[in-house]
Amino acid sequence: MSRTEQLADAAVDSAEVAWLVSKRAAAIRSRDAEYLASRYTPDAVTFGVAPPLSPFGGDARRVEWIRAWFERFHGRIDHRVQDLTVSVGGDLAFCRSLDVLSVRPVHGRREVVRFETVLGLRRVGGVWLVEVERVAPPPSTASRGVRFG
Repeated sequence: MSRTEQLADAAVDSAEVAWLVSKRAAAIRSRDAEYLASRYTPDAVTFGVAPPLSPFGGDARRVEWIRAWFERFHGRIDHRVQDLTVSVGGDLAFCRSLDVLSVRPVHGRREVVRFETVLGLRRVGGVWLVEVERVAPPPSTASRGVRFG
């Protein structure tokens, strides 16, 4: 494979991963727990601002957890992905983004939460799946000692 072909393949892979990230944001906005759960490997590990900070133990439990998370909010969920960077090497990819989530808790006022998302993905059967997910306060707030939770 020529260098030009390698670069073209890398560009296509990067575009596929960026598309997956945008589809995840759209699935959050539409409360599509099934789609979100289907984009993880069976043994995926997630680390987030809110519990659980561990593997889910299968797709069924993952769907249940995502649905329960959606039920914590009333009305529209807005999720935007900003400053996405993607790095691909063969069947592995990493991406990082700064995200904005606007939600209204069932018993509260609308809140806007900013966070950093880092995904480690693996291509399985030609499909990119999340193997590791870390959601954390963005670097600028973490360095200023801002607390979440």
